[in-house]
Amino acid sequence: MTAISVQHQHQQQRRAKVVSQTRLLVIAAIAIITSDHAAVAQGQFDKLLSRLPVSTNALMVIDVESVHRSALAVKEGWKDRHETAYVNQPLILPPESRRLVLAAQMNPNHDFAQTWEGAVVELTEDISMRSIARAEGGYVDQIAGRPAAWTPSDAYFVEFDSKTVGIMHPAHRQAVARWAEYADRNRTVSLSPYLKRAAASVDARTQIVLAMDLDNVVQPHRLQERLRESEFTRDDPAKQQQWFQLIKGIQGVGLSVDIGTSARATLQVDFSASTAPLGRDAKAVLLSVLEQHGIAVSEMRDWSASVSGTSLKLSGVLTASGMRRLFSLLELPTAKFSSLKDESYVVSNEDDVIAKASQGYFKSVSTLLNDLHNEMATNRDARRNMSAVYLERYGRRIDRLPILNVDEELLAYGAAVSETLRGVSSSSRMAGVRSGVRKSSVYGNYQYEYDGNGYYTSRDNASVKSQIRTEERAEARAVRFKSFKEIEDETAAIRAQMTRKYKVEF
Repeated sequence: MTAISVQHQHQQQRRAKVVSQTRLLVIAAIAIITSDHAAVAQGQFDKLLSRLPVSTNALMVIDVESVHRSALAVKEGWKDRHETAYVNQPLILPPESRRLVLAAQMNPNHDFAQTWEGAVVELTEDISMRSIARAEGGYVDQIAGRPAAWTPSDAYFVEFDSKTVGIMHPAHRQAVARWAEYADRNRTVSLSPYLKRAAASVDARTQIVLAMDLDNVVQPHRLQERLRESEFTRDDPAKQQQWFQLIKGIQGVGLSVDIGTSARATLQVDFSASTAPLGRDAKAVLLSVLEQHGIAVSEMRDWSASVSGTSLKLSGVLTASGMRRLFSLLELPTAKFSSLKDESYVVSNEDDVIAKASQGYFKSVSTLLNDLHNEMATNRDARRNMSAVYLERYGRRIDRLPILNVDEELLAYGAAVSETLRGVSSSSRMAGVRSGVRKSSVYGNYQYEYDGNGYYTSRDNASVKSQIRTEERAEARAVRFKSFKEIEDETAAIRAQMTRKYKVEF
């Protein structure tokens, strides 16, 4: 080899080394910047999370600015619409918010009933309690030495600082005062480890995370009964025992949503032990449990399933209607924020004001009803056992719609629809209660029934309990179909009435 070629080889090696070192420096810089950015973002969420009550067992963390920058949000104008149209969006996001955490204390064993629900919002601009009270139709108050506002949606707003607002429902003034005092002095995130991990998973791609801590939630006697009756385990005592041990150790469930040109979601259920005993039944079992608890949405049937270690996942596209239903489990206890600033409501006369507000209100109610109608039309399980949870949440969402300047007759219609939805929800819940009471009187291995001809026939208890459940569901289903028919008739009537009254299409 000549001296020139050796020198050339050495030069190439030096260049390669420089390139390699440069690449390493770039990678290191990117890693530092990314980690710093993540730390800052997490720190900013920690400020909000530290203000949540210790009793929180359900949480939703939202990077609002990132959501609003997504292609889907820009295309559909999520940020720019007036508050009365928020219900037509997947979730309520005040345009003045930068980051948002929602929280609640729920009882999953009782249709996710809430002891309380609240939120802490980081704002992009100063908003006074007076402007919030005015927009909400409430009044200004002072709670625990802080400016506050009571609203007709049965919620209190509390000002933590000029750009941080807390919201609590119900408007239990003493409870709100004690929460505000705690939030003022607390500096650490006092949530369960499961919820802390869920909150930490929000990043530039995953803008929304909804999670529930389910540790120690499962009631053994109810789980044993479900497994004895389940189509997956009722004929296999050994399988019942395996599944009992697995499900009893459930840790929590989380839904992460990535919003780009569409919304993609991953539902993850975490256990304390391996999910291997579920085998090929994993997806079917998860869907069945979600349907039993009334929180499934139809598109989940098309999602892909995966099992890994102690976790079970479902992933797929989530529609706007699906997001509305899932996010109704935990949402802002108000549908307005500072709508008086919205220039689209600057109109020429009072009739125009009422017509415009009434149109928005009617459209919002119609959108919620369409969600429920579509679920009944496309989901066999919804027709058989329509979710008491979603019916109750949607009724409450109608109650929380903005009512300023809305026609009085239209408000009466909305109140009637809301009451009907809650009535159907109550009917579904009572069917479960009655079913439980009747099944509790069934004991032993067999039931003996008189056939009217002097003979007694025997039936095993499993078939008797199945019949009881079928009978109670049928009664609740009859109430549901009758009530929805009444809602359809009332909706058609009020639509025609409002169109004639204001000479605009409703």
